[in-house]
Amino acid sequence: MKSNFTYIDLFSGIGGFHIALKKLGGKCLMASDILDIANKTYFENYKIRPYGDISKIKIKDILDHDILCGGFPCQSFSNVGHKGGLDDPRGGLIFEIIRILKGKSPKVFILENVKGLVSINKGQTLKLILKELEKCGYNVYWKVLEAKDYGVPQIRKRLFIVGVKKTIKTKFVFPSPIKLKYKLSDVLGGKVNREFGFTVRIGGRRSGINNKYNWDSYIVNGQVKVITPEQCLLLQGFPKKFKLLGTESQKYYQVGNSVPVTVVNEIVKSLIKSKII
Repeated sequence: MKSNFTYIDLFSGIGGFHIALKKLGGKCLMASDILDIANKTYFENYKIRPYGDISKIKIKDILDHDILCGGFPCQSFSNVGHKGGLDDPRGGLIFEIIRILKGKSPKVFILENVKGLVSINKGQTLKLILKELEKCGYNVYWKVLEAKDYGVPQIRKRLFIVGVKKTIKTKFVFPSPIKLKYKLSDVLGGKVNREFGFTVRIGGRRSGINNKYNWDSYIVNGQVKVITPEQCLLLQGFPKKFKLLGTESQKYYQVGNSVPVTVVNEIVKSLIKSKII
């Protein structure tokens, strides 16, 4: 299943969105991320050099595109809703997405964030964000999806927000779960004491197999093994040939900060099936 469409990849990281959309016929016109090592990894794999700070990109320099996608940061959202709402500059980089949506008006946007955004400020933050996105001329849909329901053996719940231009009358429907493409034992190379892997995180000190906050240690063939960044890539749905650049800690950070490729893939398939794109 493929379609011909164009897209821009904002907060692009190492390109989880890029891989999924390209596989389904998409052409990437632009990428943007502020993290230098992620931009180097992006260029290494896709031969596209991402722009840096998104706030420095002018609308006139962005080509017309069909889909805007991005996993936007959420560090400041705790301030939204009770200290000025989305008028508060600390509300986060969602403002930059809104700026581009208003300026370029693509057919569709696909955004990803942590599931905690649903409950921040008792749901008021998400409500305000959805309202602002709708003001840009879109019917907006959202749902928390889990990676293990979409082909990869990782426990990872993430919020996905999809917007379809109001001039397009077709209603978007989130995809149904699919079967696993491979097992955790395939990723770790042996018999594992778990069916699904822990959520891939952005790094930090290893906590050990017995720590309740453990995320990177597994019992494989009876021995404790620490998952490698390359194995984390597989839990995120990246192909084996993908090349990560940087130190080990930088590699963990890049993978943990990425979007599960398989989830995005199924979302785009739903858009294609419904002939939205």
